[in-house]
Amino acid sequence: MVECDIRPAKDGVLVLAHDETVTNRDGNRYTITETDSEVLARLDLGAGEGVPTLQALVNWAQGRCAIMADMKCEGNGVEEQVAHILQPLSVEYKIVPGADTESRARFRAVDSSLPLSLSVPASYESHIPTEDLGAKVVAMDVQAVTWEYPLLTLERIQQLQEAGLRVFAWTVDDPVIQQRLLAWGLDGIISNRPDLF
Repeated sequence: MVECDIRPAKDGVLVLAHDETVTNRDGNRYTITETDSEVLARLDLGAGEGVPTLQALVNWAQGRCAIMADMKCEGNGVEEQVAHILQPLSVEYKIVPGADTESRARFRAVDSSLPLSLSVPASYESHIPTEDLGAKVVAMDVQAVTWEYPLLTLERIQQLQEAGLRVFAWTVDDPVIQQRLLAWGLDGIISNRPDLF
């Protein structure tokens, strides 16, 4: 599975960018929402690569792997565009984390079968329910959770999976922590270091 982050460029085309800006090889900074996707695609970000589009990733991924398209934006037709671009992938080959309640409702209006995931940072520890965790998450109309790894304990993983949810951890670049989470049986680990696997 390829995990990516989604933002609209100035021309409305959805591109893959975690941050609001990118810096090219020469040190020039470009704001994603203020730069057309064609300009972003031509940048040299260090190894000759520019900023790809979500559409390009979907074209490449078909028949190869699944896509986890993490939302870094919402509204203004973005959900409809994401659902449309991901449409060629079968249900088991796509998942969308990061959408809030209103964004999830917009996704559901466009594609009721699109798998959604509840993305939660470690700073939300105090908000995690201690009782009926799985049922409370399922009630949020998601099929998975994508949680920052310190939130995940063996007990929480089991509760979530028993409720039928897939469990993903982010972002784990330490092989010791990766091994522990894998031993606990979670469904996937997001890492900047795929070579460690």
